[in-house]
Amino acid sequence: MVIASLAVALTCFIMYAIDRKMKNEKISWDSALKLTLLGGLLTSGVVFATGPEVIQEAVNVVAEGLPSAAQDMFVGTPTF
Repeated sequence: MVIASLAVALTCFIMYAIDRKMKNEKISWDSALKLTLLGGLLTSGVVFATGPEVIQEAVNVVAEGLPSAAQDMFVGTPTF
């Protein structure tokens, strides 16, 4: 999680610096810091949310089949 966050944060900073260089403007360190931190924090949140525990839980549900309560919803014939 840390490596992905740092990689995205560094990429955000590099892209910001390249954008400023192309426009012949100075780097605003406040904006660079905000973009870098926001990129890193968003990445860490996404990696944490889709971490191995969540994936393992989804795999277990699929492997074991639907819970009985969910199966009971689909019993009977549809009346369209």
